[in-house]
Amino acid sequence: MTEREKWDLGVALVRKEYEALSPSLKAHLNKCAAAVKLCKQTLYQVGDRVRAAGICAQCGGECCKSGKNHVTTIDLLIYFGERKEVFTPAFEKEICPYLGEEGCIMEPEYRPFNCIIFICELIEGLLGPQERERCYAVERELRAHYDDFEKLFDNSLRYGLLSDYERSLSCNGAPILRGAALGENRLLAT
Repeated sequence: MTEREKWDLGVALVRKEYEALSPSLKAHLNKCAAAVKLCKQTLYQVGDRVRAAGICAQCGGECCKSGKNHVTTIDLLIYFGERKEVFTPAFEKEICPYLGEEGCIMEPEYRPFNCIIFICELIEGLLGPQERERCYAVERELRAHYDDFEKLFDNSLRYGLLSDYERSLSCNGAPILRGAALGENRLLAT
């Protein structure tokens, strides 16, 4: 099975599981998604102030060489919650399948966790001490939000959609969002 086939099947599976969630659980996910997007936007803005995009363009995406597993089930849940069209990765590229002619094909607040938190030494060197600490604090907050998603679904969802789909196949088709019913009970108890 090709990476593209795994991607298409994984997206379809997560979409099907997402659509089966209750309206109250979807509403809770949307609140979690808003917090995730705010953190990602903040991290992007810090890099934008030091013109990180230009540095990244000159580098050619050296940090993106193993990006095929960076898009996670959590990232997809955010797309589905907003009814946003899911992009199509180019797995045939030697570098990150999510890079287009103008850089990342995803808007900053939708970029994968690994991508948005990564700050290379060149960019980090341009940040002042306060900006650097702000990045670290926002990264910790973002990690906590991702932890919330994983607790809700009782599954490690940070390893990438392709990995989640392969794990589902190897477990006889176990749902990726397998803890959703338990999560909803925990959600309603709070």
